[in-house]
Amino acid sequence: MSQSNSNFYEVYGSKMHVLEYGKGEGNPILFLHGNPSNSFLWRNITPYLEGTGHHIIVPDLIGMGKSDKPSIDYTFMEQYAYLEKLIETMELKNIVLVLHDWGSGLGFNYFANHSKNVKAIAFMEGIIQDIGTFFPKENIDFFNELRGPNGWKMIAEDNMFLNNVLPTWVARDLTTEELAAYKEPFQTVESRKPIWKFVSQVPLNGKPELTAAIVKNYREKLAESPLPKLFLYAEPGAFMPKPVRDWIIENIPNLEAVNIGNGVHFIQEDNPELIGEKIKEFVLKLDK
Repeated sequence: MSQSNSNFYEVYGSKMHVLEYGKGEGNPILFLHGNPSNSFLWRNITPYLEGTGHHIIVPDLIGMGKSDKPSIDYTFMEQYAYLEKLIETMELKNIVLVLHDWGSGLGFNYFANHSKNVKAIAFMEGIIQDIGTFFPKENIDFFNELRGPNGWKMIAEDNMFLNNVLPTWVARDLTTEELAAYKEPFQTVESRKPIWKFVSQVPLNGKPELTAAIVKNYREKLAESPLPKLFLYAEPGAFMPKPVRDWIIENIPNLEAVNIGNGVHFIQEDNPELIGEKIKEFVLKLDK
């Protein structure tokens, strides 16, 4: 296995951390994590892409992982601006996007705005419709509580997302070391601001209006796009359970759907072998 290079790129006066493999070869494959994670999420999947002749790029979103933590609000649009500028700074062309969670919101929005610079999209447990349309009542109640007056205390002070949500959204038990690696970038109350903000931005019953409109827009564009797509899903899943999955399979063209088996949300932890193999096959097929 080749060693990845840990690089930093300056974006709007802050440094963004990016793991890179196979620099300067093949089409770039851009892996985007979501909330509350970092590039560590993809550690068992990227090795499958090494040796394919591609430039593998695994950034930490701004305020997350080893990237700087500037004093911004960490709204979706701010996160998107940093990502878009990073892509421009790195001069990435004909990108294969590999997306998860809010990384999918950012990546799908990039595709909607720059479709000519995207070659293909692989995605799993992403945000493609309002969670109010499919989340069970207890999940919606929990999200409403997280977005209410007590949300900052629950997320930032009590660190609920990393202590409770992340471990229960993996089908297997994470090791102590794995959980520590997820928690490491978020040691202080203030450092958990991006986690708190991302929770408030998930479209729930049409709110907030801006991200609800963005998701609706890229959802429509995905349903019209001839680009090759790979959809990896788990059962039961969390953000892409059966009703969402059925819509994706029935409405998004040029799509290969793969069931990776038992999993909830952080499915990279449950079946990295199959996910890695399928993404590798998908990428090699694009090269032909």
